[in-house]
Amino acid sequence: MYSILSGIQGLVNLLFFVAIVGTIGVSWVFADRLHKRHNADFPWGKALAIIGIEVLTMIAFNIFFEIFKANWLWISIVGIIVIFIILSRKKRKYV
Repeated sequence: MYSILSGIQGLVNLLFFVAIVGTIGVSWVFADRLHKRHNADFPWGKALAIIGIEVLTMIAFNIFFEIFKANWLWISIVGIIVIFIILSRKKRKYV
C-alpha cells in the first residue's frame, strides 16, 4: 500500500510542478505581448502571488500525504464514516 501511495504522491507532485511551470510560462508570454502591443508593464506581483499559493498548496499536500501514508487505514475509515453521515442526512425543505 505504501508504494501505491508514494506513486500517487509522485504523480500529484508532477502535476503541481507542471502547473507552476505553466503559470510562469503563461505569465512570461503575456508580459511579452503586453509590453510589445501596449508598452505596459505586466502585474508580476499578482503572478508571483499565484505561484506562491501554488507552492504553498504543494507543501501542504505533501505534509498531509505523509501523515496519510503513516495512518492510511484510520484516516480512510474516518473519512468513509464522515462521507456516509453527510450523504445520509435528510434534506430539509425550505418553503
